[in-house]
Amino acid sequence: MKYLLAALLLVISVLPAAAGETLTLGVLAYRPKPLVEASYQPLAEYLSTELRDTRVVLAVLDEHEMKAAMASNRLDLAFTTPSHYLALRAQNALAGALATLVSRREGEATDSLGGVIITASGRKDIQGLDDLKGRKIAIPSQEYLAGYQAQAYELLQRDIRLPDDAKILEVGNHDAVVDAVLSGTAEVGFIRSGILESLVAAGRIGPADFKVINRQHLPGFPYQVSTRLYPEWPLLALPHVDAHASRRIAGALLALEHDHPAARAAGIAGFTIAADYLPVEKLAKALHLPPFDTAPEITVIDLWQNYRGWILALSALLLLLTAMTIRMARGERRLREQSQRLAEVIWGTNIGTWEWEVQTGLATFNERWAEISGYTLGEISPTDINSGRSLSHPDDLERSKALLERCFRRESKTYECEIRTRHKNGSWVWVLDRGRVVEWTHDGQPRRMSGTRQDISAQKKAAALVADDKERLHTIFEIMPVGILLTDREGRIVECNSASERMLGIGKSQLLTQSVGDAEWDVFGADGNPMAPAEYAGARALAEQRPIHYSSMEVRTPGSSTWLRVSATPLEHPLYGVVVAHIDVTDKRNTEARLRLAASVFTHAREGIVITDAQARIIEVNDAFTAVTGYRRDEVSGQSLQVLQSGLHPDEYYKAIWRALLDSGHWHGEMWNRRKNGEVYAEMLDISAVRDSRGRTQNYVALFTDITPLKDHQKQLERIAYHDPLTNLPNRALYADRLQQAMSQCSRRGQHVAIAYIDLDGFKAVNDNHGHHVGDQLLVSIALRLREVLREGDTLARLGGDEFAAVLVDLNNPADCEPVLERLIHAAAAPVPVGTLMLGVSASVGVTLFPHDKVDADELVRHADTAMYRAKRAGKNTYRFFDRPSPPDSSRAARSNTTSSSTALRD
Repeated sequence: MKYLLAALLLVISVLPAAAGETLTLGVLAYRPKPLVEASYQPLAEYLSTELRDTRVVLAVLDEHEMKAAMASNRLDLAFTTPSHYLALRAQNALAGALATLVSRREGEATDSLGGVIITASGRKDIQGLDDLKGRKIAIPSQEYLAGYQAQAYELLQRDIRLPDDAKILEVGNHDAVVDAVLSGTAEVGFIRSGILESLVAAGRIGPADFKVINRQHLPGFPYQVSTRLYPEWPLLALPHVDAHASRRIAGALLALEHDHPAARAAGIAGFTIAADYLPVEKLAKALHLPPFDTAPEITVIDLWQNYRGWILALSALLLLLTAMTIRMARGERRLREQSQRLAEVIWGTNIGTWEWEVQTGLATFNERWAEISGYTLGEISPTDINSGRSLSHPDDLERSKALLERCFRRESKTYECEIRTRHKNGSWVWVLDRGRVVEWTHDGQPRRMSGTRQDISAQKKAAALVADDKERLHTIFEIMPVGILLTDREGRIVECNSASERMLGIGKSQLLTQSVGDAEWDVFGADGNPMAPAEYAGARALAEQRPIHYSSMEVRTPGSSTWLRVSATPLEHPLYGVVVAHIDVTDKRNTEARLRLAASVFTHAREGIVITDAQARIIEVNDAFTAVTGYRRDEVSGQSLQVLQSGLHPDEYYKAIWRALLDSGHWHGEMWNRRKNGEVYAEMLDISAVRDSRGRTQNYVALFTDITPLKDHQKQLERIAYHDPLTNLPNRALYADRLQQAMSQCSRRGQHVAIAYIDLDGFKAVNDNHGHHVGDQLLVSIALRLREVLREGDTLARLGGDEFAAVLVDLNNPADCEPVLERLIHAAAAPVPVGTLMLGVSASVGVTLFPHDKVDADELVRHADTAMYRAKRAGKNTYRFFDRPSPPDSSRAARSNTTSSSTALRD
């Protein structure tokens, strides 16, 4: 029993304690908010448990609320649609996603989603995509990838452009879309994959209520879908969340098992490594969705790359026009036209220009050159090269000078230098200066130089963000507790992190020479059998070109054994083949084994076990508890232990128990409780408090054994010890105890007690003539009659044979006992039917009174016995008092069975 209790205490003591920091997780309300909150609250609680010192709070928000929350820095984590993620990333400079959702149905897991186009099953006029033009279409929101954009992209391929070519009804969430189609408010509905299946499983709709338009049959995808697939929802951290917290959150998400209560509540299989959301970007660009709904900044390079043919054609046209102009006009007009066209090109590219007379230092700038620094051209004075140098950052001047010298020495044909120039508002602006010496002196010195200045602040900011993202991702990659392997298209490992080296027991340099299918490790499956290299998750994902999730394997080295949970995802990349993620679950498996053992002990223990919280509310019971009390676990879960109270113990009894638990953390003793059927039972109870590392009580564990049979047996033994087995009356021992109690009570109250000794007259003749069995029946009947004529509180006992004794209590004066004595005489003398016989006996009764006869209890009985013999000598069938002379004519026979109380007292 001690080991059982110790095991339970150990299991409960490792429960995590609450901590201080709070992170807010915003989840996009793609369905009614109460449903989404009920689904993802367990995920927030799971993250709080895994992070230990951090509490994660759930906030279910629509898209407008989420934008506002991010703008005001009220969110730390966000879980939203891929399209929403792209828009938020453009607005908030977000980093990459921490993880991507993995959904699961009928044993198939997927980290992809798609759009579903539904209509009522009875509609014959809607069969394909071409039938959707001009229809009334219900959608949750135009910002939902799988609830609108994926379907709009498919329709765009059929030259149907939304929202122009249909009537769009935004109804807020996917459930409302289904309701709109079901009620006829809309002809067609757009929802995301998995919604139909979840509503059918919940009994909201029937499987035959809808039909899916343009249904796709995609191997390995477990849901009905009408569009191509896109990556599932990402979970991301905002920039203000530090890298350490991001790594811990990512590790917790990747470690979430599909059978964990948090995963089951959300209807997901867990999370995988963040997916590539490039397909979503391509879709957004095609549909001109945020953040691709505005025209990009155009540079000279962009013009050249995108309009090279037009530029060449334009150049040829300019040459042709120039030739025509030579023939049609004077050279001055030709030069003016060329200058005008060149100015237009420069104006269109939004680039500043400069010309520098190297020998004199004079310079010429255009308006844009000055605008980049926040000035007008008139504010630049003097207009020489020193004007530009005075605005440049001092740290950049030496590098710029060195690059110019290379051009002047003809070591480089062009000058190109990124420098910082001071803006009029005091800030620094990054610019790219490009130039070339266009004229030399006769002695080979530079005479004139021309060039451009381009504002590259945005590019620099973007590059810094990319560098920060790269550093952050590399930090996460290297320090996160999840092992990561990246392979090429042939399965050869090209990258790994430190966690992977540690778990596999192989250094990085050696790992990078391996393949995911090499047999360089001693690997065993969950069944304990060796695992073939082809069965490795990475090899399977590469060969089957589908994600493999949650494959368990044991890696053995000469000195250790490590259990890994492995997931592998194939990549659509020209260089990389598959990414493999694995976590060390050795401790978890060991803990699960200990928990299974504790649970087995808990379930199969013969003692009843109850576990409560700190407020004594029941949270767990075992089978033995149900067998003893009759209550099932679901009937008492969350209730107080008071549900078992019998009402037989006073409040002070329970208060003493709580004092012992608060003082010493333990109480042991007997208690009477009540079963579900109302029956009261006795139990031997042991209660212990379970405390955390700070000494605060977290739980109480109670072990009890039903000792009712023992109590019943004890009661039977006591009855045998203190009662006559024939008449069931108290025996001599119990009679002596009752007499002693009556004497003590009499002394306290100032009253009297009468002790009557009763002997049956003529009983021996009955035994001799009819046998002992008739005599026994006669004794039982007379004992019953004698007991019935006594008062409540009086005691009648059988001392042996045909001898009885009575204790008459609560007598205010001695004469109060005489009516009772008369009834005893009459009850004993009445005929008794036994079978066919009618038997008759009488009784001789001797009486003594306490405290008039002030002796001890044994002496009182002897005095009453002496008085009984006086009654015998007086002719029987009468009573006599001790130590009082008896008149000759006091016989019952002589007085026709009547003797007055006054005469008896005078005798």
